[in-house]
Amino acid sequence: MSFHDIYGHEKKIEIIRNALAQKRVGHAYLFSGIPAVGKKTLAREFVKAFNCEKEDSLHDSCGECSSCRKIRRGSHPDVFFVEAQGQYIRIDDIREMQERAKCKPLEARRRVFIIDDADKMNVYAANALLKMLEEPSESNVLILITTRLYSLLPTIISRCQHMCFNPLRIETVAKFLVDRIGMDNQRALLLAGLSGGSLGHAMELNEDDIVAYRAELLQQLSLTNRNDLFSLISFASFLGQDKTEIKQGLNILSTFFRDALIFKETKKEKMLVNQDNSSFISTQAARLSGVQILQNIALVERAGETIDQNVNKSLTLETMAFKLNY
Repeated sequence: MSFHDIYGHEKKIEIIRNALAQKRVGHAYLFSGIPAVGKKTLAREFVKAFNCEKEDSLHDSCGECSSCRKIRRGSHPDVFFVEAQGQYIRIDDIREMQERAKCKPLEARRRVFIIDDADKMNVYAANALLKMLEEPSESNVLILITTRLYSLLPTIISRCQHMCFNPLRIETVAKFLVDRIGMDNQRALLLAGLSGGSLGHAMELNEDDIVAYRAELLQQLSLTNRNDLFSLISFASFLGQDKTEIKQGLNILSTFFRDALIFKETKKEKMLVNQDNSSFISTQAARLSGVQILQNIALVERAGETIDQNVNKSLTLETMAFKLNY
């Protein structure tokens, strides 16, 4: 695998390759973004390219030399992954890094520490890491990976070269699904639209029977009567009580109302995520105004944010159902 095998993140790859070409690799990097979007993959390829033994690799990894093979297998003596043991990354993990950082690399140009879920550092570990960042060594490179940037100390963030990984485009995720697992294009586009721009989430959705669940949910939506209290409660209860299932249902609703807005403005079915439900979407687009559809999208997003805060699920979903425009 090399930079060419990574889907999306072209600007980040360009920045990294320029740094490699100019031999100006920094002492600390911070990769932040949604889960399973490619942060760890790019970090690994960065390290491989940096330490590749072939000079004609054009600032990319060859994948064949001893260094590339060792990094791929996780057996390189100068590349270390630091992860949480339980709930936190503890100070002992950072102290071990500090001790290793005092020695010269055994094989690599520079020793690399990749800290996954860096936001899980407890306060003592974070302060210990801050000391390493304040007194950087030319022999070491740190790469921090996080999905919760707000949980890191501002002083840590300010001492790293920060790369924010945005959700991937629907087309990019769909291409990955088609290329890597041979999925048909229509299903790939559907799962890509429901993935939130995450390759990992798209793969998880493929393992679940998300297509059947979506069909049931949209049918339930079509049967819901805004003027019938019991109908609204039934729709809310259909979304369930399991947090993961609720989030999937809300995501489906969000893409559905997004499709309704796009169809209302463009009348182009090819731009829809739920192309196989274009008839129902067009009906909703004709029935609702653009303002009403936007209100629906906002209501669904707000319900998702409230669910994340572990507020009463039934009350949250029922409130959303009562306010949605049908």
